[in-house]
Amino acid sequence: MNLRRVLTITRRVMRQILRDRRTVALIVFAPMLMLTLGAILFRSDPAPIPLGVLNVDQGVTSPIVGTIELGQRIVDELAASDDLAVVTLSQEEVDDRLRDGTVEAALYFPEDFTTSFVANRQAVLDLLLEGSNPMRSVTITAHVTQAAMRGLAGLAGTGFGVPSVPQATEGETALPVSVQATYLYGGEEFDTMDFVAPVYIALLSMFFVFLLACVAFLRERSQGTMERLAATPATQMEIVLGYMLGLGLFALIQVAVILFFTIWVIKIHYLGSLSLLLLVIALLAIVGVNMGILASAFARNEFQVIQFVPLVIIPQVLLGGTFWAVQDMPNFLQPFAYIMPIYYANNALRDVMLKGWGLAEIWPNLAILVGITGVLIILSSMMMRREVS
Repeated sequence: MNLRRVLTITRRVMRQILRDRRTVALIVFAPMLMLTLGAILFRSDPAPIPLGVLNVDQGVTSPIVGTIELGQRIVDELAASDDLAVVTLSQEEVDDRLRDGTVEAALYFPEDFTTSFVANRQAVLDLLLEGSNPMRSVTITAHVTQAAMRGLAGLAGTGFGVPSVPQATEGETALPVSVQATYLYGGEEFDTMDFVAPVYIALLSMFFVFLLACVAFLRERSQGTMERLAATPATQMEIVLGYMLGLGLFALIQVAVILFFTIWVIKIHYLGSLSLLLLVIALLAIVGVNMGILASAFARNEFQVIQFVPLVIIPQVLLGGTFWAVQDMPNFLQPFAYIMPIYYANNALRDVMLKGWGLAEIWPNLAILVGITGVLIILSSMMMRREVS
């Protein structure tokens, strides 16, 4: 082995990369941008979970301590929590506020709530959960249970306190609080994977389709196909549409495999129409194809394409509502979520899979995806015209 020849080749590779300012910039600034976004999101405090409360508890009256309203005591404990935002509801508002997402659960205290506790020494909480996010459902149930326990502990010395905690069967401790949870969407059979599955499908679909389109279109340019097509009567818009449809066919096959494997092999629960799920994924795939075509216009080689993957895809993951809800992000980052195509796909897929919604409910998200596709087609045509000229 000749060390001089090795060093000569090393210098040649280094000079080649250093001459490519775009590659150097991607190497330096892309990781810095991704790390900055991740640090901001991981260190941000989540927004309080909105919890609706319908309290008509009349309490009980004692000649010694006066009126005791256990329902109000529990509401006060919930309001003192930094993790919850208590919203007072009327009976007519409950379903509407759960459906529009302004509250994620509703806790109901009937008129005889305190009276029933005094008679049975058991507080039974009626909790209606929105249910589309199983992790949030568990968190809300835990907070409600803890608040009820603190509220009961505050009754010590009033004559209505909790007696010594009895032992349940098989040596378990029977708590004086039980939560009767019902679900507007989903149910106890839905787990964390069921909640993650919609965004997981969207993320995989966009990633693989973007990579396919970006590399394929770059190869066509490097082989001189674009110049030959520019010499034909075909317009730049027609060329972009032709590549979009050609690459889109293979993209649809790929996303169909992802969707059906997720549902039938991994056994993900879903409530809505399978054909509607496929429509959402297909629209996202077309967006991914056009994003790949546009990104390839800024890449000169395959190495730059790989550098564009984190620059384009990771912001979609971090800012598109995939793992962080938009309302939990810092205020200055939230507007960026609304320009991420995957944000609208995530919303549509969750609404269909977890809520069972139909086309009438999710069409705004689909319309925005179609609009984004149109914008990307126009931008790709403009970039192609600039390069050809």
